[in-house]
Amino acid sequence: MRLVAIQGIYGSYSEAAAQQMVGAGAELIECRDFASTFQAVLSKRAERAVVPLRNKVIGEIEGVSDLIDYGGFEILDEFDLQITHVLAGIAAAAIEDVTTVRSHREALRQCSVFGGKPSNETVSDNDTATSIRRIVGENFNCNAAIGSERAALFYGAKILSRDVADEKDNWTTFGLIGRQ
Repeated sequence: MRLVAIQGIYGSYSEAAAQQMVGAGAELIECRDFASTFQAVLSKRAERAVVPLRNKVIGEIEGVSDLIDYGGFEILDEFDLQITHVLAGIAAAAIEDVTTVRSHREALRQCSVFGGKPSNETVSDNDTATSIRRIVGENFNCNAAIGSERAALFYGAKILSRDVADEKDNWTTFGLIGRQ
């Protein structure tokens, strides 16, 4: 298996799961959203895709099972990835500065206690790693993102807080999908 589509970019949880499921030899095709991830397989740009199926905190990942059923896909393998969300900001930021928290909508749901503070506006983004990359690029002390420590380190963000999920024992089941 050489070409595998993922929803997200380097540093996303989908990328981490794909590395575990298909190994370093596969070429990952970064996709903007779930629909384009499935479309990559339908159009044969990718042989398979790795997508999140369900999360311990929030349950089924919204829309994924519909795309599996609609496109005639099957789940070929599953893998549970431990999810440890951090709140990341720019180097000059302090946690008291944060007024806006970005992340993928499912990660924001997993961190509702932290991200949903009355003083924080939440903004949904394509994936967790894109959120971190974006706040670093914008370079505002008031912007933070929820994602992986790996993404924060890769994109040059400062970790403002660790373990920000509503539940500390948090994992997501990812599926390797293909056409029937």
